[in-house]
Amino acid sequence: MLFYHASDRTFWMDETAVLEYLKNSPGGFVAEYWHNPDNHPPLYYFLVLLISKILPWTELTIRLVSIISGLGIVWLVYIFTLRVVQNKRTAILAAFFTAFSSYFVLISQMARYHSLAAFLSLLVFYFFYQLFVEGYSKRVWCWYLVMLVLVGYTDYPHFFYVAFITNALYFYCLARGRSIMPFFNWFIGQITAAIILSPLVWMIYHRIVIQGDSGWSSTNLLANSWVHIFTAIFFHIYSFFFGENIFPWNYAFFGMGVLVLIAVIAGFIHGFRKKMWTPGQLFVVLLSVALIILNTLFMNVADPRYNFIVYPKFGFVAYPLWIMSFVLCISKIHSKKVRVILILIWAAVELAGLSHFYQRNNYINGSYFNDFKGFEFVKSDSVEGDLLLISGDLNMGVYNFYKEKYFSKVAAVSIDGLQALLNNKQQVILWFFSTGSDGDSVYTSVTATDQIPNGFKIIKQFQSVPVDPILLKLKQKVTGRQSYIYKYGVYLLTNK
Repeated sequence: MLFYHASDRTFWMDETAVLEYLKNSPGGFVAEYWHNPDNHPPLYYFLVLLISKILPWTELTIRLVSIISGLGIVWLVYIFTLRVVQNKRTAILAAFFTAFSSYFVLISQMARYHSLAAFLSLLVFYFFYQLFVEGYSKRVWCWYLVMLVLVGYTDYPHFFYVAFITNALYFYCLARGRSIMPFFNWFIGQITAAIILSPLVWMIYHRIVIQGDSGWSSTNLLANSWVHIFTAIFFHIYSFFFGENIFPWNYAFFGMGVLVLIAVIAGFIHGFRKKMWTPGQLFVVLLSVALIILNTLFMNVADPRYNFIVYPKFGFVAYPLWIMSFVLCISKIHSKKVRVILILIWAAVELAGLSHFYQRNNYINGSYFNDFKGFEFVKSDSVEGDLLLISGDLNMGVYNFYKEKYFSKVAAVSIDGLQALLNNKQQVILWFFSTGSDGDSVYTSVTATDQIPNGFKIIKQFQSVPVDPILLKLKQKVTGRQSYIYKYGVYLLTNK
């Protein structure tokens, strides 16, 4: 499923960041990244670059690191669950429902670091579980440290979560008189990891101070409202179970899903009352809960401008742990017949979500589901000599990636280059891509047409507004303001 239709969607805005690096050699990338770092660590970009040197440039190639990481998550869920419950059927069920999910496929097909970060973070927790539950092993301890470092070079939030949780649990046990391992070994290991990760300090400093990344300036120690925080926590569970392709007003499948979730809660309570939960199983459940709370609080403080609907992907490691927890709760239900019925209902809900996902409809976040119609519009209506403006909505990496297929008749021009042409007072025929919204003043967003360069008028245009009308009304009612939606615009412009 992870490979199916992986090339049917074009890259949305954040995905295009990796395309900027494809022209580099591996050594050139390291040098460039050191002098001009992105606001994310370099490991994911580096791995995509290596694969792009081996395979042809296609959407599948660029998304392959994420897809392989997704496969790794499914495999790891199986062996992790098997280690926790010593039951192959339960482990197979956990792996199945991890994979059989529209949300999992969405994130694992995305040309972003989320899937890789989740896989590596889950490995950290897998090895820490062995230390925490089964006892100290030098081999396991070394693997824990290796994965901790790799997470650090993949994603800052995930690194914060795994480092904070594992250190908190270690010192909690130490304070209770139950040492997982000798303190000296733990301290030296953490210091070693910190030294190896120290170049990231320069990268963060460069990004914030030298480059002046505006995203970091929105940090707010007071966070958002408690309503926003609790809604965000709830939305994690909603996304992990229903995905982003089933709405509450899809009454049949939503109702079926709610029934399963009620059974999950009942299974947890029944297992707790009957003392069926082992320490290892409770470790998984508590870890899944802690992660979504920590992710919500971190995102609220670090960057409160984000809408809560994007929070789950920033703590994607919580997803497989929640699926494991769901399966563990269902396994505590006494009746085998009831368990089978619940599993079939759950599978039907996921099948509905996957059906909507692959058809690219019924989605919560339209930014992830853009197609190639805008590119095809340029290909069919452009003529030799036309220009295409390089901007934040279509960077040089996108132009180079699709040049032969869609942009063979147009030449790329920067903002400065465009200004030079305008100063010569010659006619300019310009293609312009713009991703806007319906005008949300709270987030200083603008309509797609408002971003058209001054002095130009529209000759032709193509716009798509991928949004569910009920969802739009609901968001406007909840927020009390005009809702932010993505509007993909492609415009043929002229200055005369």
